[in-house]
Amino acid sequence: MHHVVLVIVASLLAPPGAHAANIEIRHPDAAPALVTVDGDLELGDIEIFRSKITALSKASVAFRSDGGSLLAGIRIGMLIRVKNFNTIVPDAAQCASACAVAWLGGAHRFLGVGSKVGFHAAYVQKDGATTESGPGNAVLGAYLDQIGLPEDAIVYITQAAPSSMKWLNMEEAAQHGIDVALLHPPDAAASPDPNAAPSQEPQTSLAGRATALVQSLAARWSEPNTETMRALEGLYVDKVFYHGKLTSRQAILAEKHHFAELWPQRNYRIRPHSVSATCNPTSEMCRVQGIMERDLANPVTDTKSHDVTSFDYSVAISGESLKIAAETSSVTKLPDPSSGLNPLTSVQEGLERLLAQVSRIRQVSQPPDGQVKPSAPIRR
Repeated sequence: MHHVVLVIVASLLAPPGAHAANIEIRHPDAAPALVTVDGDLELGDIEIFRSKITALSKASVAFRSDGGSLLAGIRIGMLIRVKNFNTIVPDAAQCASACAVAWLGGAHRFLGVGSKVGFHAAYVQKDGATTESGPGNAVLGAYLDQIGLPEDAIVYITQAAPSSMKWLNMEEAAQHGIDVALLHPPDAAASPDPNAAPSQEPQTSLAGRATALVQSLAARWSEPNTETMRALEGLYVDKVFYHGKLTSRQAILAEKHHFAELWPQRNYRIRPHSVSATCNPTSEMCRVQGIMERDLANPVTDTKSHDVTSFDYSVAISGESLKIAAETSSVTKLPDPSSGLNPLTSVQEGLERLLAQVSRIRQVSQPPDGQVKPSAPIRR
């Protein structure tokens, strides 16, 4: 009975006269396969897609489509999730309706510069009229739940009327628990030249403003607790994708306050040339990454800590200002300089262990292949 309902819904939701998508497999040099899906999705595309990806163990799927059959989008999305493939909407491309449903199946989801992803409720067409479909939304909701999206995201994805479109932006993605990352431009992933002059990005540009916000945040954390907490009050949106979990601003501030009480003396220093900012002009969202050193102390407990933190913020326009919509970091604790231990020795030992691990991995698997991955894990 469940299968019959799916088939009925799919036939109703397939746009009349839709043309099948063009599905191709490309094998870039020294990189995993790239599956390109271009055009409206039809029911017949499910088996075509399945047959083409059967032999692939690692791939990314790039979409460019205005929609098509809802069931085709759901089934292709599930095939992608089972294979643990990444999904991409390339620069300036559009992926809407059933295409967006398939794109959501990615283990990691990416958006290119100027790309668009659009959602709306499921619908049926009867006597020339378009009407929202309760059974269609139920099937769609079950799929979204199965791939791990929270209830808030399911409501967001299905709230737009069939005759309209809800275009995803990074701030709303973070607020509703839809994991997505921006693709860096080809030259953005290159290692910075340590001898290069600091970036002269104008502070009036979106990237410049986002970078300035993160740099000022480090300065604020070096101030006394009262000033630090006052500054943090207005820096976060109401719901933040915080270390892989959708978290309220109040909960984040409570955690920050606890940390400030634990370490009342702090000195934060962002390493020169480590900061990079990548912005999406369509969503008006910037991803700011870098490395920061922290000296922490608590005179009452006579404890000290020295560490290096890799930070990753998503900064979005909110009204007239910028606010943090997503935040994650990873901390590497370093020896206390006063202990007499040489920090460089510790770093060297860590690098040697890392190289040894990489060497063992290469012996049992394929060599690194350049697959695009986010700098921080994204929760499925």
